[in-house]
Amino acid sequence: MSKLMITNLNHDFQNRKSFVVFVWSDDPSKHLGLEVPFGTALSDVEQEAEKAVSALAQELSRAEIVLLPNL
Repeated sequence: MSKLMITNLNHDFQNRKSFVVFVWSDDPSKHLGLEVPFGTALSDVEQEAEKAVSALAQELSRAEIVLLPNL
């Protein structure tokens, strides 16, 4: 089973946003960046990252995939 490893926690103070960056354990060329609550502490990053991944999975499960015209 592949694991998503948290490699970065970034804070954008100007825009008051924070992001986590993941890398797949079995394919380091695959990356994913997701927003977490601004100012997330290192002690809370795993919990907030899990929430962000869950929210993305829910959003993707409801998304409609369409082909753009002219492709």
